[in-house]
Amino acid sequence: MPSVNERIAAKLARAFNKLAQPCQFMPNSGSPAFGRSVHLPPTEIDRSNEYIQEPIALAEFLQQEGAVMADDVFELNGKQHRLTQLHTRDEITVTFIYLEI
Repeated sequence: MPSVNERIAAKLARAFNKLAQPCQFMPNSGSPAFGRSVHLPPTEIDRSNEYIQEPIALAEFLQQEGAVMADDVFELNGKQHRLTQLHTRDEITVTFIYLEI
């Protein structure tokens, strides 16, 4: 029987998949491209930097689907996006700032 933490993680992963969209993921390491899920939360303004009030575009990935690193590229709706900087990480997901290329 799975532990409480395992059941919670599984439920959170299912909730993530309901919000996520399939994308083509191209690791910077040179590994072959593969399909995975990405969730693009609403763009927000970074209020921690008083000089740059530009919106931040975030991409969230499930960690169980594979590693995610800066400079990886994902393609969604015919547009390519490059991951630039780690934003947050928890036991289930990893979130990166991305730029459209």
